[in-house]
Amino acid sequence: MKKLLALLLALAMMLGAMAGCSSESAPSDTGTDTTGTTDQPADTSGETDTTEPADTTDTSTDTADEIPNTFNYEAVENTTGEEIRIAVLTTQTNAFWVDVGQGTEDVKAFLAQPKYNCTVDVQTFDNFDGQAVSEAIETCITMEYDAICTVGVADSIANSISNAVAAGIPVYLFNSNTGVENEATAFVGQDLYGAGEKLGGILADMVGEGGKVGIITGLYSVNAHELRRTGAEKALTDAGVEIVGTAENHDSSDEAYSLTKDFITANPDLNGILVTAGGPEGAARAIEEAGLQDQISLVCFDTTAEMLPYIRSGVIKCTLGQDPYGQGSDPVILAYNEVVTGEATVTGDAFTEMTEYTPDNINEYFPE
Repeated sequence: MKKLLALLLALAMMLGAMAGCSSESAPSDTGTDTTGTTDQPADTSGETDTTEPADTTDTSTDTADEIPNTFNYEAVENTTGEEIRIAVLTTQTNAFWVDVGQGTEDVKAFLAQPKYNCTVDVQTFDNFDGQAVSEAIETCITMEYDAICTVGVADSIANSISNAVAAGIPVYLFNSNTGVENEATAFVGQDLYGAGEKLGGILADMVGEGGKVGIITGLYSVNAHELRRTGAEKALTDAGVEIVGTAENHDSSDEAYSLTKDFITANPDLNGILVTAGGPEGAARAIEEAGLQDQISLVCFDTTAEMLPYIRSGVIKCTLGQDPYGQGSDPVILAYNEVVTGEATVTGDAFTEMTEYTPDNINEYFPE
């Protein structure tokens, strides 16, 4: 029965993706936060957009050829005698999500090995639509998945999380938590308010007391972005920095470019810009074109391929990482382990690393 249900769900996902694909072309200069290269050092919210059905490829391997564990958590061996099925509900709004997706794909291949016998089905959304994700969670409940991992795209998904838990299905959130209480086992992601405070403090040190800064956030409706924004505002205000305005860029670098130009025009003595989410390379482009990289300190989050040249050149003065690869892989392993053992390895917040990248150290992490 479970195999039949899985086939039906895969078909439903495929049909949904066909119906929901956006007809708009991706912008030539996309945003970042919440992909290129994101936060993964070298060597060391809507309608369904794309969906991957269950991988039925024979992944049987000899012990010597097993895929190595490159994740932050160890997976226990599946001794249940049953196939485990985990649904991952994720998004792809900008460049940041490439490394998140890579983490998910790698853990999917890893857990497909016979000793784990776990199938990971991925459904991707092209925005932060809470209703669509809620409906997807309800579908996963109907399809009797063993666990669900999802981005906490909106407060409206909390009720569906409760429904899943009531059905005996553990839920793990990643990247963004809901602003209201939910029954998920754990949240895997950045300490978002703390990250906002930290970055705001860094910018305050750069511009000094009495400095003037503008804040560009992704979406006011996304709790992760709001936590960063409010944390940054507190740190800046406490340091005596004047916030000349805030604006949404919807994770778009093109919008960040226009908003930065507006901030500069309205405030010729502007000293800094803080970008909470996607699109900081757009802000960097506007600052560079205006020749104001020595006057305006730009700080932001993550390290996409589009951002790296601006970090190296000093237009972006500092950016904070959040281990996107781990956000894509860790919740899946944690959910898998809970299904196998019946106990959660972690509960509550499982915060990821918060590395500072600057022009002085960026090549140590991302060699040219």
